[in-house]
Amino acid sequence: MSCRTGTSPTSGSIFKRSFRYPEMFWLEVIGVIAFGICGAMAAMERGADLFGVLFLAVITALGGGVIRDVLLGWFPPRMFTSYAYVAIAVASALLVFLDACIRREHYRQNRDKLDSVVNVFDALGLGVFTVSGVQMAIDQYGMGNPFLLVLMGMTTGIGGGMLRDVLIDAMPKVLRKRIYAVASIVGAIGYYLLLRFGVDQTLSTIIITVLITALRILATVFKWNMPQAKL
Repeated sequence: MSCRTGTSPTSGSIFKRSFRYPEMFWLEVIGVIAFGICGAMAAMERGADLFGVLFLAVITALGGGVIRDVLLGWFPPRMFTSYAYVAIAVASALLVFLDACIRREHYRQNRDKLDSVVNVFDALGLGVFTVSGVQMAIDQYGMGNPFLLVLMGMTTGIGGGMLRDVLIDAMPKVLRKRIYAVASIVGAIGYYLLLRFGVDQTLSTIIITVLITALRILATVFKWNMPQAKL
């Protein structure tokens, strides 16, 4: 398939991809919900109001895709044309916000458990969007440039979380602790290799999403970090 720089990913084959591969569309929906919840929780922990909670949820859920689309020259980015994703992120965040308002004491008394739940959602979102990013690049550009595919997978997976952390005035997780981008890179490479060796696309999606999610959760539980040189 030829490169169509400047074409929005919602047109042509990219838009049809969601219908050719319905599991990828529903996987993205799961990712939007997962990252939307993460963004909402991060905003509430920083004392944001309702608008701040909804805004940060949307940025977390869709920011990685926007960065990917801009890097690939797709305008406008899909976030501004596929309104369903924005609505899903807002709805997820709104439900979390209302639940937190109703059960405020429960949230305060179970902060550690909630952090664990958020980490699981964060890991799931990372896995989902890494696979989605690689697949979208494959649909548009084919399998000939694995570096591009892996980079787009990683960017889609970690971009929203990085924007979230910057907006709440925190150093992005990807730069400081608990193997994050590395898990995304490993998963993106794995997804490419599975497809290259003829493994079914649906099976590859499931395997790599589970792999990335598991790596991220294990890194959090066992405190796996990349080497640091603190000054």
